[in-house]
Amino acid sequence: MVPEPGLTPDASDEQSPAQPSAPDWSAPAQPPIEGWPAGQPASAGYPPSGYPMQPGYSTPGYYPTAPVAPNGYYPPPFPAAGLRKPPALPVEPKAFHEFYRAPRFRWWKPLAAVGLLGVAWIVVSLALVAGAMVFDVSTGRLSSVFEAGTKLTPWVFTANNVSLALFIPMAVLTSWLVYGQRPRWLSSITGGFRWGLFGQFALIAVVPLLISLFVDGVGELAWNADSLFLIVAIVLTTPFQAAGEEYMARGLLARSVGSWFTSRWLGFVVATVVSSLVFMGLHVAGDPWLNLFYFTFGVIACVVTWRTGGLEAAIALHVVNNLIGEITLPFGGLEHMMDRQAGVAGPGILIQVGMIALVGALMCWWARRRKLSTTATGLVEGASSELS
Repeated sequence: MVPEPGLTPDASDEQSPAQPSAPDWSAPAQPPIEGWPAGQPASAGYPPSGYPMQPGYSTPGYYPTAPVAPNGYYPPPFPAAGLRKPPALPVEPKAFHEFYRAPRFRWWKPLAAVGLLGVAWIVVSLALVAGAMVFDVSTGRLSSVFEAGTKLTPWVFTANNVSLALFIPMAVLTSWLVYGQRPRWLSSITGGFRWGLFGQFALIAVVPLLISLFVDGVGELAWNADSLFLIVAIVLTTPFQAAGEEYMARGLLARSVGSWFTSRWLGFVVATVVSSLVFMGLHVAGDPWLNLFYFTFGVIACVVTWRTGGLEAAIALHVVNNLIGEITLPFGGLEHMMDRQAGVAGPGILIQVGMIALVGALMCWWARRRKLSTTATGLVEGASSELS
């Protein structure tokens, strides 16, 4: 074998090229830090010296001790596991009537939401209507506040409309407070009121409901002292009154009841029945035909709300129906407007029920044509941003 240059077969280890020497563990691994203890003596099995000793601890046998932080330094706190609130918005596809069934949902929240909304509205409604009655008594329009039970005045009519319109802010704020979902999520599953769709649904409702008006007849019309006031009051308050009832009945109430159930269909059926019965009861009608109309109206409004994914269709149906129904009010007087005792209606009301059903069917058809989604999807990111 030919030796490599500079080497001989008999060369000793001393003649071999220089090998890297073992590290000198006796030297400090780093310069001492001012204010810290000086390096500790090396011991068997202990890595480099120079690490400060923690007071009150003996010299470790193998692992070095961690440096002690200077006085006055505190590490940043780490969030404790489980303290972060779960999402308030659903993290899986949900229909409008079950939209509250999110990770933050609890069984008692529907009871709290409905109870809070009911108490708040009763207090506000009594204050507004009572104020209008007192004003009418002071001006001589009413002989006493008890007369308002049988005689409706323009001011009492307006106060009642305003109290129902206040369901809108009350419902969205209750939804935010109890369920943690911001106000825009009560309007639709897309997180906002879709004005374009509202206009389209209103146009769909106009013609059939006008037909029902002319079938019923308009009666005798005459200008009177209350005509101008009622025209302004109807135009300014009736749309919001109708929308307020929808935010209450088909919004907070139906959604709270529907979210109680894990089954989507069962939740929809129970929510529809309960909210429609409440809607019927709020109209305090003693006539069975009127109650049939109110209950059917509630059912149809629930269906279009589900099939369109929002309240826009139901509000459009309600607003157009009420405006057309009140179109003769400024010229015919208010005496019989609140007359809902037995016998005031009959089978003829089925024509109006049929027109409401036709409008609902057309709205559902238009929703399918527009390919409107009936469930909310892709809200995982949105849910984390809606934490209250």
